[in-house]
Amino acid sequence: MEENTGKPNIILISGISGSGKSSALKILEDKDFFCVDNMPMLLLPKFFELGLSARLKNILFVIDIREKRFLSELENYIKFLKRQSGFFKFIFFDARDDVVIRRYSETRRKHPLSGSDITASVKRERMLLKNAKAAADAVIDTSGIKVHELESILSSHLEGLIFPVSFSVKIISFGFKYGLPMEADTVFDARFLPNPFFIESLRNFTGADTEVANYMLSFEESKEFINRIADFLAFSVPLYKRENKSYFTAGVGCTGGVHRSVFVVEELKKKLAGINGEYGISYFHRDIQKR
Repeated sequence: MEENTGKPNIILISGISGSGKSSALKILEDKDFFCVDNMPMLLLPKFFELGLSARLKNILFVIDIREKRFLSELENYIKFLKRQSGFFKFIFFDARDDVVIRRYSETRRKHPLSGSDITASVKRERMLLKNAKAAADAVIDTSGIKVHELESILSSHLEGLIFPVSFSVKIISFGFKYGLPMEADTVFDARFLPNPFFIESLRNFTGADTEVANYMLSFEESKEFINRIADFLAFSVPLYKRENKSYFTAGVGCTGGVHRSVFVVEELKKKLAGINGEYGISYFHRDIQKR
């Protein structure tokens, strides 16, 4: 894509109700797009007149059958947005009638054209949006794709736009006596390891101290436990990223969150040093002060 002239990148999305426009909005919102859903066309010039776009690099407009003027003034609508943008693309979302009808049945939402006959409403909407579909730069049919697959498909149609890296990993040590970390996707239990708390000379140290680390590393099960967790994370983290997750959190717990779990997390920090930067891995000891 050619470098723009300081104007924002503008994406326009329209399409059949129930075809995935809202899912696309959420995806692009997570990519730092400023998203405007179904703003009346009369307010569009005012949006740019007020200079609201001056601080925005990426803008998404979602428009559908609810905005009646869009149908009659589509061509002018597109021309106006192109003049305001450095990069513009109009993407139309579609899906087979049976898929749309099933989605409405599952969510029990009301079709924007209302009426008791959902099948008739879908067919009528398709007819009304015929010209919009023909004018689109790209058509995405979501009939056979899952929500988690939509991001890569959408990105392929926006090749040239630079999206920020949004995936991050956090590894937390914690004490089971204080409860599980609510944000954890995966939890490892270190309570089977020898407990430094019962060694008087180690009790006042933490798992981040060399004295505790040397004691724990004297046991083969400690080293094997750390290696197995590191191997699991090195294997699974890239796959979580591939599935378009925004973040992944792993917890390592022991009884109080001071010795064993802290030690394991500190060792994982060393083991995973090669991928720390690549996946934005951060480490946090939640309960280390609670003794």
